[in-house]
Amino acid sequence: MNKYLLIIIYSLWIILFFYPVIFYDNIFGSGDTLNPYSVDHILGIYKEKINSWPLWQPWIFSGMPTMEAFTYVNELYFPTKIMIGLGISDLHIQLIHLVFSGLGMYLLLEQFKLSKLIAFSIGLLWILNPYLITMIVFGHGSQMMTAAYIPWILYAINRLRYSLSIESMCMLALLIGLQLQRGHVQIAYYSLMLAGAYFCYSLIMDHKNKRKYILYFILSCSLGFLLASHIYYPSLDYLGNSIRSGGDNHYQYATNWSMHPKEMITYIFPHYYGFGGTSYSGYMPFTDYPNYVGFFVILSSFFSFIRLNKKKIFFIVILLLSVLLSFGKYFNILYDFFYSFFPYFSNFRVPSMILILSNFILYILAAFGLKEIIANILSTDRLKKIRPEVIVVIFSILSLIDIYRIDQNIISPKEGSAQKSQIISKEKLNSFFEEDQAIKFLKSDLDLYRVYPAGQLFQDPKLKFHGIQSVGGYHPAKFRHYTDLLSETNNLLSIPVLRFLNVKYLLSPVELNHSDFELSLNTLYNSSFGEIDLHIYKLKNNLDRAWFVKNIIKEDENLYNYLTSSAFDSKNVAVVKDLQSQSLSKGEIKRLDWSIHEISLDVNVLSENAFLVLSEINYPERWKAIVNNKEVKIYQTNGVLRGLLLDQGEYSIVFKYDDSLFNSLLLLSNIMLLIISLVIIRPFLMGLLKGNS
Repeated sequence: MNKYLLIIIYSLWIILFFYPVIFYDNIFGSGDTLNPYSVDHILGIYKEKINSWPLWQPWIFSGMPTMEAFTYVNELYFPTKIMIGLGISDLHIQLIHLVFSGLGMYLLLEQFKLSKLIAFSIGLLWILNPYLITMIVFGHGSQMMTAAYIPWILYAINRLRYSLSIESMCMLALLIGLQLQRGHVQIAYYSLMLAGAYFCYSLIMDHKNKRKYILYFILSCSLGFLLASHIYYPSLDYLGNSIRSGGDNHYQYATNWSMHPKEMITYIFPHYYGFGGTSYSGYMPFTDYPNYVGFFVILSSFFSFIRLNKKKIFFIVILLLSVLLSFGKYFNILYDFFYSFFPYFSNFRVPSMILILSNFILYILAAFGLKEIIANILSTDRLKKIRPEVIVVIFSILSLIDIYRIDQNIISPKEGSAQKSQIISKEKLNSFFEEDQAIKFLKSDLDLYRVYPAGQLFQDPKLKFHGIQSVGGYHPAKFRHYTDLLSETNNLLSIPVLRFLNVKYLLSPVELNHSDFELSLNTLYNSSFGEIDLHIYKLKNNLDRAWFVKNIIKEDENLYNYLTSSAFDSKNVAVVKDLQSQSLSKGEIKRLDWSIHEISLDVNVLSENAFLVLSEINYPERWKAIVNNKEVKIYQTNGVLRGLLLDQGEYSIVFKYDDSLFNSLLLLSNIMLLIISLVIIRPFLMGLLKGNS
């Protein structure tokens, strides 16, 4: 089949499915869509303002890394950078990746010596499978786009297997690198697990030049990682500081959203536990969609067991392993082995996410099964006159009807459905983020401060959209020390803690009667979950972004008892790690200039030593303190902040985010991308030169 015709047909089907958001002024507006939308907006503004990559986001949880926490990697992904430059929207970029993945599935199945029509049919069904569709609808586009590379990577391994050339090696490297660049590390990890297993299978089975094959594969993986080194290598430093790296309840955290074995029935009966939303009655914490690949896909995959061969057995084994791993804590014998011995595996949560591999493999087995169905039907005397194409067409039509009803329930649920539609107009989306009276009030205060959004407002993305710094927010990989602070203080419900976090205003959906707060504004607030009556209270005796304390207490196991005690005087006392308890002299702050990558102060210490507290999150791997042009130690203060011990004298202090590693690796990545791309297209360029000579 002509590849261009295939792309056109796949594109038309995608358009048919997504017409409500393609042809109308609509967008998918789930909570997981709004958060990245607000992040991309505000960081995009700062990227232009500072003329460099914004590596710190001060608007959530009192400050966090961006790229190192996989927050702002969209434009670090080369294809997105190119397509955005061409004016292609985020949604259209995601849909292009669906078509791209379908083409990869088609080419892979062709490599497996299946007919073009079977390859075309399964490729089409693959890109319409509910798992991928759901990822787009519910704001997990990075997950879907990362998964789109899975068939391509297997295709490239096969190509390398049969053609040990530099071009084939570079093609595999490019695909691995771009998949890693897309930034959904968990899906990429599972994909590379499959790639590694498939490489080992192909090596054992039939490869003659094993040494060269191994060398080229290792080089491909190494070059691929170099293409994404500017994202992953710096992230290793942050990993040790995030909740993903361990802790008292880490195993429980990692096994959240383990696939309950009873949920497997949804592969056959998608509505068995309800279809998401309020109708859902299953065993997962919550779910928006059934695990379903299509009844006829499942049925066809069973026929692949006819005339088993080594390739089929390989995929069946991987299918079983991925399903059992998805059970997580419900099948901990296998899961715990991977958790303990596979590098970085323990840093992931949501074990059920590995089902993307089982879903992918089911489509491959369905292709093999469809071939067996055709062979068995044509082997009977009464049916041997039926053309194979007819059988594939019937299978395709039945499968499309079957999958269509599920996909439509995900994309455009009917009125009265328990599953809430995620389609909203762009006008409504903009209304979430419009500058209302609350935002205008907060922006009118030119002081450097944070807000505390109480209750349901804690995760509201509107504040960061407008660049308002908050002690709340949402992120799946927060700082571990900040997470501990949230946990031990019941989400910061402590006046001393609010003070040392530089909170000036409390935003509450309910009225408060508290002696430490005075009402500043009462107004309607259009949040992402609807219009509410908002009360803005000013915290009395709030602290500035930096101050000197009179006493420090050495940090011990009683840290949170100190911090949450009503007697704790945030203004005059600090709890410090690595310093002995002592009394101090006072200092004065003459100047403080703030930006997201650099904070500078001029201070004066009148006598003896003094301790400066900066209400910024401590991250010693990147934030450095330069005092009178000399780097000094930053002391972790009050569990999460930065502190400096200063002798008598006048000081010029600069807290600077070290971006040297990122910039060096970004340059290396771009150079490697150029070289690899030139190697891949070299045959094409040589052909052009020969044609012109």
